[in-house]
Amino acid sequence: MNLKTLETVIKNELIKHDLTLFSLTTKKEFGENILEIIVDGSDLSSDHLGDVNVAISELLTEDIFDPNYYLEVSSPGAERPLRTLEEVKAHIGAYVHIKTPTLDTDATLLSVNEETLMIQINLKGRLKKEAVSYHDVMAIRLAIKF
Repeated sequence: MNLKTLETVIKNELIKHDLTLFSLTTKKEFGENILEIIVDGSDLSSDHLGDVNVAISELLTEDIFDPNYYLEVSSPGAERPLRTLEEVKAHIGAYVHIKTPTLDTDATLLSVNEETLMIQINLKGRLKKEAVSYHDVMAIRLAIKF
C-alpha cells in the first residue's frame, strides 16, 4: 500500500467535499490495522465525515489499498495543533495555547506580522498584549475558552 498514491486519490475526493487533508497515517490499535485520514474544513460534522468515509472507501480498490486495513476519517479536533506559520496566520482572532521558553499560557491571537505574533493574555482580569517571535514558539494549538 503506497501512501503517496492514496494521498493523491484522497485529496482529489476531499476537494469535492470542501475539505483538506490534515494528515494521512497508518496505525495499529487493538490488533487492527487502520488507515487514519484526518481532514480539516468548515463542515466537520459526523454526518459529513460519514459521507466522506463512504466516498473514499468506494475509491480505495484493492490495487491501491490493503483490504486488511480499516478506514478511519476524522477531524483534527477542537484543540488542533497549528503546525506552520500559514496555519497560525489563518487563525488570527482565535483563542490559542502557546508555549515559548518564557510563556506557557492561553491567549487570543491578535495578529501576525511577518514572523511576530501579537497575543493578548488575561492576567487576572488585566489584559496584556505581548509580541512573540514565531521562532521562539515551541508549540501552539487552538484552545477552548471557558
